[in-house]
Amino acid sequence: MSQAAKVGRFMLIGDIGAGKTTLFNHLFGRDEEARKTQVMEFEGHSGIDTPGEYFSHPRLYHTLITMAADVQRLVYVHPADVFDCRLPYGLLDVYVGKAIDAIVTKMDLPDADLPRVAALLRDAGVSGQIFPVSIHDPASLVRVRHHLLGLDQSVMEQA
Repeated sequence: MSQAAKVGRFMLIGDIGAGKTTLFNHLFGRDEEARKTQVMEFEGHSGIDTPGEYFSHPRLYHTLITMAADVQRLVYVHPADVFDCRLPYGLLDVYVGKAIDAIVTKMDLPDADLPRVAALLRDAGVSGQIFPVSIHDPASLVRVRHHLLGLDQSVMEQA
């Protein structure tokens, strides 16, 4: 088994409160309330959830950069009602050629503005797909799950 397979296929990164852990729980069928993520959390060989502090504090970037070497896909999680991007300049350029997607969470909020956030993310260097999601829209979560985990649609609908 390769080192990448041992560590995970994707890693969620983003600010504190972006919705990474809630999303992670839904992707893996965990029926638990999100709690403050203190350390990286792994789900088998599939995914990694990271604390927002690793993203928000430059002194911790090295942790993200080190773990990102062992995943196939970086997934930046950004709320639909936040119109500034704190994605550190050049952070996504560290691994040229690595898939970089974004998930725009909290699409059900009244101030959500997907076109504005999507433009912001493109300007920040997100080159892959952008997925709008809401925990109140199961279909949006199924699309993300299929993209990230490569699961058969019929298997996902049973989960």
